[in-house]
Amino acid sequence: MKKLISFLFVASCVVCAVQAQDVVNLRMDRSQMGLRGSVASVDEDILLRKDYFREDWPERKWFVKDLRNVLREEEGRIITFNPAGRMLTVTYTYQGKNGRTTACTYASNGLLTSFAGEGCKVVANYSGNMADINVYAETKDYKTPNLSKADLKTTPFSYNYPFDLKCRQELSEEGQVLRSEYFYVDSMPAKVCEYSYNAAGLLVSEKNIEYTASGNDRSTVKYTYDNRGFLIKKVTHSRALDETCTYENNEYGDCTKKTVERPYGTIVYTFDYVYDSMQNWTVRLQFEDGVFNNATLRTLTYHKAVKEKAKKAESGERKTKNVDKTDKERIAAEKKVAKEEKARLAAEKKAEKERIKEAEKNMTKAERKAAQAERKAAEKAEKERVAAEEKAEKERIAAEKKAAKERTAAVKKAEKERVAAEKKAAKERAAAEKKAAKERTAAEKKAKKK
Repeated sequence: MKKLISFLFVASCVVCAVQAQDVVNLRMDRSQMGLRGSVASVDEDILLRKDYFREDWPERKWFVKDLRNVLREEEGRIITFNPAGRMLTVTYTYQGKNGRTTACTYASNGLLTSFAGEGCKVVANYSGNMADINVYAETKDYKTPNLSKADLKTTPFSYNYPFDLKCRQELSEEGQVLRSEYFYVDSMPAKVCEYSYNAAGLLVSEKNIEYTASGNDRSTVKYTYDNRGFLIKKVTHSRALDETCTYENNEYGDCTKKTVERPYGTIVYTFDYVYDSMQNWTVRLQFEDGVFNNATLRTLTYHKAVKEKAKKAESGERKTKNVDKTDKERIAAEKKVAKEEKARLAAEKKAEKERIKEAEKNMTKAERKAAQAERKAAEKAEKERVAAEEKAEKERIAAEKKAAKERTAAVKKAEKERVAAEKKAAKERAAAEKKAAKERTAAEKKAKKK
């Protein structure tokens, strides 16, 4: 159950309208993960440092390309989405091995009705703006008591019932949670969460009460946003924690710096990203107080049929030619970085030669000869390595150009098919309207005759 709850938090923390204290999140879609375009699947892996990790490696060009060799894979997940953006399945992974695959089902209001996860299962029923939710233990039956007909505060449920928590949520018209009341299986209160939103639908405050054996733990959380709607500050107050988090974001809304201030100290997290052509990040490097901490790798696939439609909606009906322009600009930027890296390596090589020349002054003839032979062998190996890297880089750029060309062709084809489909639909609609008008006229004539 712990892993499921953790995932639910991670899945929703990117968007500001997040229920941080809630056990369940009924709004699970790709927009809550900050994904752009019609994403079909995300394969995400978290990589941690190995014992022999060197602190200067993130500064080296090859580091990002070779992450899986210099870091060790830990936990991960594979998430799939339907064309509408709703989450379909989640497969949890550990050190490259797939675990259990969860499944989601939704009600007509677009909110979650069932989620089978790691350690538990969530089942929700809706009546108007109310949601009644059971959180089941994995080892128990998944029968569904009808909570909508019960008073959660007074109706006793025996421990034979197959759930660990019961919850009633009050929802807004948009499906946002306004209030959550949680109870244990014996109808004892567990926690109460209340939420407030601004005119843009962004969460601005939380009030939470958690009932414990040592007393009621009250907490408040306040959120602040910039004029783009990106989260820039979060302040938490409770008996156990006083914390202020401030955020700096890039143009895509992804956090580049997070400062966590607590009474006993401050921690600063920074993040570096690598993006694909749809402006979704594929690599994220995390640093804690300037020291490399972990990396997250993502492989994304997209729904082909609606890929261009989603892309146009997000970029203000951007023209197809800009797809080529974006790819060209990115390739040009990569070439510039490669050129700078080449110049840096040349300077390092020159400095190394001077150091070796100075060192050889104090060597005997035999020692100098052996050192020169060793150096030549190393230089040869280095040349071969550089040549292999350059070849691989050229092949990668060529493949990207080919992919960009194929992508543009696919965009044009999809647009052509869309226009044709719209024309066909308009033609069929006109024919149907004409037929309906004809039938209506005939019916009127028949009625007049009678």
